Amino acid sequence: MSFPTIPQITPTISINRIQVVNLLLASIALEEIGLAHIINAEGEKMQAALGTLSGLSATASSFTGLISIDREVRRTLETVLKNQMLLQFKLEEILDIPGGSPPPRPSTFESVGSAWSVGEDFGTGNAQYTTLESDENEKTVALGLGHDHIPIGTVHMQRQGNFLAVTYTTDYPYYMDEVQLYVSNEAPEDSNPGGFTNKHKVTDPDDYFNTYTFMVDVTAYAGDMLYIAAHAHIYKGII
Repeated sequence: MSFPTIPQITPTISINRIQVVNLLLASIALEEIGLAHIINAEGEKMQAALGTLSGLSATASSFTGLISIDREVRRTLETVLKNQMLLQFKLEEILDIPGGSPPPRPSTFESVGSAWSVGEDFGTGNAQYTTLESDENEKTVALGLGHDHIPIGTVHMQRQGNFLAVTYTTDYPYYMDEVQLYVSNEAPEDSNPGGFTNKHKVTDPDDYFNTYTFMVDVTAYAGDMLYIAAHAHIYKGII
């Protein structure tokens, strides 16, 4: 039995109050999963002692042994119950945390350069591409800014039938004014994003966005590994 984990968490994270609350709630859910495994294991222990567990012939050697096993199971379940009470208190405290309001939209913006889906280098500059294996349904990589590929958001890729949904998301206070996307079954060579087939651009700062999704028809690449290069021009908001 492996310990449950929260996916897509790296040592470098930037989260707001709402995300903190969601992570705390997720931690309670994961602890509940762990306790459920313990309860299930104790149930199977009793089944084994009684000889009713499928695939196992071992049983308690005597009535005294059965009573001893029952006592240990009871002690374990009492400990689980105590943990359940603590989780209830934790849940009540979390639900009392003020959710806070969304961060204010910046009044001005400063261009800070290009960001790419982090993966393998290609072409010139800080261009990089990632891949989605033929047996992978979805994947999330960092959206890296500049030559050091500083993580300022994510690029999430998900197969949806004959389409591939690619979602760009930036962390506050970063925004995008244009995004370009390359998707093929061959690795990209030209790192000029202006030549990519999938594009979206706005010019009014009021329209700068922090999330955008492309829906790309990948019928022609059925069964193939996909090469994805996601580019965005980034602005940093100034309050």
